[in-house]
Amino acid sequence: MTSSQKNWLIAITPWLFVFLWSTGFVAAKFTVQFSGPFHLLFLRGAFSCLIFLLLALAFRSHFPSRAGIVRNLIVGLFLQSFFLGGCFYAIRRGMPAGIVALITGLQPVLTAILVSVLQRQHLRPRKWSGIAVGFAGVYLVLSPGQHSFSLNPAAFGSVIIGLLGVTIGALYQRRAQGEGHIFANTFLQYVTLTVSMGLISLLFESTSTQWSLSFALGLAWLVIGVSVLAVMLLIFMIRSGEATKVATYFYLVPVLTAAEAWLLFGEAITLPMLTGMAVTVVGLVFVIRE
Repeated sequence: MTSSQKNWLIAITPWLFVFLWSTGFVAAKFTVQFSGPFHLLFLRGAFSCLIFLLLALAFRSHFPSRAGIVRNLIVGLFLQSFFLGGCFYAIRRGMPAGIVALITGLQPVLTAILVSVLQRQHLRPRKWSGIAVGFAGVYLVLSPGQHSFSLNPAAFGSVIIGLLGVTIGALYQRRAQGEGHIFANTFLQYVTLTVSMGLISLLFESTSTQWSLSFALGLAWLVIGVSVLAVMLLIFMIRSGEATKVATYFYLVPVLTAAEAWLLFGEAITLPMLTGMAVTVVGLVFVIRE
C-alpha cells in the first residue's frame, strides 16, 4: 500500500466508523420485530464473544490480570448492558431510532457536567453554552406537538438509562485503562452483555424469537458490522493516531440514523424535529470542540 492510499484510508476511517455506529440503531429497530430486545442482545453478545475469543486466541492476545478482568466486566456492564439494553428496549417500545441516537448522543454533554461536578472543574462559558444549546435542541425535539410519535414513559426512561450507562462506562473505562489486548478486553465486556441479557430475558421475556432469513441477516449485521468491524476500525484509528476524530464526527450519528430510519422504515422527520436535531448538533460541536 502506497503512502497516499494509506492516508486516504486513514481519512475515511472515522467517517466509516460513525456510519457503522449509526446503523446499529437502525438494525436494532429492524431486528426487535422478530425478538425480545434482551434475548436479541443475548444472541448478539454470545456471537460477539465467540468472534473476539477466536481473534484473541488467533493473535495470541494478552489477557488482563484478575483485577483487569473485573474492571473489564464492570465496563461491559455500563457500556454494553446498560447502554445497549436501554437503547434496544426504547426502540422496542416505539421510540424512533433517530431520537434514541440523539438522546444517547448527549454523552459528551453529560460527561462534561459530571466531570465539572465530581472533579470540581470550572467549565468555560463556551462549553456551558454548548450544554445549554444541546439540551434545548433535545427539548425542542421531544416537546409535545412537535413530533409524530407517542413519547412512551418506559421508552424515555429506558433511553435515559442507556445515556447514563454509556457516560459512566466511558468515564470508568478512561480511569481503569490497564493491561490486556483490546481483543481480550472486548471479549470480556461482551461476556457481561451475554450473561446479563440472558438472565433478564429468561426472567422477564416470554416471547420467542422468530427465526427467519431477515432476522439472521439483521443479527449478523449487528454482530459483524457493528460489534466487530466497528471495533476493528477503532483499533486501526488508535494505531494511526486518528481516534480523536471520532469524537468530532460523532455528533453526526443522530442525523445519519434519522435519515437511514426514514429511508428504510419511513420514520417521519418533522421540521421541529429536524430543527431540534440541528440545534443539538450545534451544542455538541461547542462541547466537543472545546
